Amino acid sequence: MPRFSIVVVHFDGVIDDATLHRGLGSLEAQTFADFEVLLYHDGPTRRRLDPAELQARYPHVARVTKTMVRHNDWGHSLRDIGIRAAAGEYIVHFNADNLLYPFALEEIDRELRRFRGVYFTKARDAVFDANDIVVFPILMRGMHTDGRIIWRDPKVSGDGAMPALVSTGYPARLHNIDCMQLVMRRTTWLAEGGWSDRTANADGNLYGPLVDRYGARFVSRILGEHW
Repeated sequence: MPRFSIVVVHFDGVIDDATLHRGLGSLEAQTFADFEVLLYHDGPTRRRLDPAELQARYPHVARVTKTMVRHNDWGHSLRDIGIRAAAGEYIVHFNADNLLYPFALEEIDRELRRFRGVYFTKARDAVFDANDIVVFPILMRGMHTDGRIIWRDPKVSGDGAMPALVSTGYPARLHNIDCMQLVMRRTTWLAEGGWSDRTANADGNLYGPLVDRYGARFVSRILGEHW
């Protein structure tokens, strides 16, 4: 059983090969090596992925689907398939246009191994330090804000740097957490019925109630980017 299973959803109608390889390369560069990658190609069927080529280039890729019928649900059906097919103890959700910094999995694993304390509320109820879920911050590339609203602007600035906002994931609420930011134990996902929401805001809808139910550990270091 690997420590992590990284479920990668790839829609080639949006993601080009260079972006896909950037994302897979960021996973292969991890300093923590105990993980597998499950890559699901979400149509259209005009182009096929070559499993042998990808697995030769990225040894952690355990599964590649050549092509799939487009589900038209933002990849959520494939996330559910990945949860059920994974061998890892914890699930990391990852879109092909995401990237993780090399130390990301190492930081998440360190947080999971941190001493699990017992705390008491004002009502003297015992609360165990949760370790079913880890949430980490990322940079949301191409985003702007004026302090009132947030909007997307994918244009590259004059110095070549894409603008970004920090998505903390704390609290784990809609518009403050992205799909890739929540890492959860696979058995907990299965107990919850897998990835059950197929709407555009599924991550924001699912993650808040999950953290409310199970608690979470929050990493302070920025571990990746969503482009």
